[in-house]
Amino acid sequence: MRKKIFVAVLSGSLVLGGGAYTAYARTGHDSPTARPAAAAVATAEVVKTNLSDYWTESGTVGYGKQRILRGIQAGVITWLPKQGRTVARGDTLYRVGDRPVALFYGSSPMFRDIGTVGMIGRDIKLLVTNLRALGYRVGDQPDPGTSVTVQGDQAPPESTEEGAAGATPAAPSSYRTVVTAQDGVFTASLKDALKRWQAAEGVRPADGTLKLGDVLVLPGAVRVGAAATQLGGDAAGNLMAVSDRTKVVTVDIAASRADDLKAGHKVQISLPDSTTTGGTVRSVSTNVQAAAEGDDPTSDGPKVQVVITVDKASAIKDISSADVEVRFTGTTKSNVLAVPVGALLALSGGGYGVQIPGGALTAVKVGMFADGMVQITGDGITAGSRVVTTAS
Repeated sequence: MRKKIFVAVLSGSLVLGGGAYTAYARTGHDSPTARPAAAAVATAEVVKTNLSDYWTESGTVGYGKQRILRGIQAGVITWLPKQGRTVARGDTLYRVGDRPVALFYGSSPMFRDIGTVGMIGRDIKLLVTNLRALGYRVGDQPDPGTSVTVQGDQAPPESTEEGAAGATPAAPSSYRTVVTAQDGVFTASLKDALKRWQAAEGVRPADGTLKLGDVLVLPGAVRVGAAATQLGGDAAGNLMAVSDRTKVVTVDIAASRADDLKAGHKVQISLPDSTTTGGTVRSVSTNVQAAAEGDDPTSDGPKVQVVITVDKASAIKDISSADVEVRFTGTTKSNVLAVPVGALLALSGGGYGVQIPGGALTAVKVGMFADGMVQITGDGITAGSRVVTTAS
């Protein structure tokens, strides 16, 4: 059976061969052969665009500016807020010996008891600002440049008893000074307003004296985190973690990259569900964190922390804590000519070129690479031109 098939095929070949010989004998030359069709060439357009390089870092979603509150007043803790509660201006942060400690807004701490009419200072102005914000009438304050009399408990420290052995401090006395724009003055009206606020908050006695430790000063409202103490604990120790109410993304980046970022810089955030959302750099820390012992030796060394707000808060409203990827943009080149990287051809003499369809190679100067595109310049290269590239 196999032999029959072989003979038949061979016979067919001979027949074809004979036909070919016959054609040659009649025409006197070889019969024409079919030429393969020209292969399709992929091309890409030269575009004018903006190119930016970028890098990606791992970050964490959480509440911003977390810190541990530490009490400044000796005593026993008798009440603490629940985790997750928001504490705003005038609200009670905790209680010491059942005396409430309230939250005031400001940028500098309280540092003394306030109760004597005529006292002057930045802490008095902070008291004025907060009581006004809480709706209390505190009366008029002296204008900056006004000369006032400061009462004895604020007498200059260099004042001494004349002739006393050892130059012991003098008995309290008054002196004149000038009010600055940073000062507040503890007036009789302000003392009355303080009494009314104390009575409303359950402070006993409501005598118009604000003791050191009656308020804690923070930049704004806070969200209460985990407790660092318990009821019956020491009020002068660590009390609780607090944070901003707004969720943010924090990222530790190499300190060497810190100069590439500033507040307002836009980023892209990849969330755990594979969706992306935009973000804005809120702050770049100036505190460099040394690499911890045992860290990966291939890491970028010292770090700084970057805090990022999420442009669309709803994108992370259901995330209490999670790891995310943050894409930072570095250098940007605007209005440059660019082609896909696949259009570049290495030239035998060095450098790169591109090929115009049906034409010769054109040498080009290469610039930034980003997102699969490359910046090029060269003779005859204009926006809208087409170049040969690898098939997509």
